[in-house]
Order: sequence, then C-alpha cells, then structure tokens
Amino acid sequence: MQHAYMYRDGDNRVIVVERTPQAFERVDQARKLTPMFDGQPVSYSVARACIREYGGMWLRADGLRRFKPGARANQTTGTIRA
Repeated sequence: MQHAYMYRDGDNRVIVVERTPQAFERVDQARKLTPMFDGQPVSYSVARACIREYGGMWLRADGLRRFKPGARANQTTGTIRA
C-alpha cells in the first residue's frame, strides 16, 4: 500500500506529498505548511478522497497535480511535469 503525507497551507489548501525524495524536493520550503493527521502518513485512498473533496495540490515524483474542490475521478486541472 502506498502512503502520502498531507498538509494544509496558510490558505487552508490541501497539499499531498508522496513519500518519495523527488516529491519532497518539490515542496516550497518558503510556504508555511501545517501537518494533517498528526504528521503521520495516510493511505493513498484517504489522501485521494480528501483532495477530491476539498481541492488542492498533489506533489508527486513526476510532477504536480492540481485538483479543484469536488473533483470526480480523473478530473484534475492538469499535471505539471518537471
């Protein structure tokens, strides 16, 4: 099972970060992030449900994916590849 860390930023936007070094390199260190779920990693299914409900950004090893609030399966605002 894959896991990810979840945060919220100063605008209460959900930020999901995969548990990979490449994903953590994409985190903007200047952004003040507050850990969710006591800083513990959550399963992808939990992260996916939260980000689809509330919107936000998912930092992955292969890029950044943005989600609008209330997004259904495979409905994102696009993937930005590095």
